[in-house]
Amino acid sequence: MTKNKSSNDEKILYILRGLPGSGKSSLAKTIMNSHGKRGVVLSADDYFLVNGKYEYDPSKIGEAHLFNQESCREKCEKGVSPVIIDNTNVKCWEAKVYVEIALHYGYKIEVREPETPWWKNRDPEKLARKTLHGVPLKKIKGMLDRWDDDFSRNNKR
Repeated sequence: MTKNKSSNDEKILYILRGLPGSGKSSLAKTIMNSHGKRGVVLSADDYFLVNGKYEYDPSKIGEAHLFNQESCREKCEKGVSPVIIDNTNVKCWEAKVYVEIALHYGYKIEVREPETPWWKNRDPEKLARKTLHGVPLKKIKGMLDRWDDDFSRNNKR
């Protein structure tokens, strides 16, 4: 992949956050379109794509995130922009590695959440209906209970 930079030559890494079904992947597409479809979207979910089919294995979630983090590091090292991290990022610490990578390679960081009404209203039933990967309502409710509203630099959780 060749170097891709945003229109003002500023490298940017977007950290998306939101529960399954909230509209993160749609937001990622919108961001990509705003950058002329340059850059890359990285998601731990991609690790579970086998021949175009999603085959989730909870025992491999750690591997999936390490794979995604390494992919991010490789893209940032090459200067690809934008880099869009399309993960739930329920807790602040989950995005820490991406922040460190971005800062190391001189990227601006922007944290974004979907603007969908069901996400703004934190509607777990609607999220469960909207999720592309069949995440059960009970799991979504648990993630919502753990959700960090404060995603600032000072939050160490």
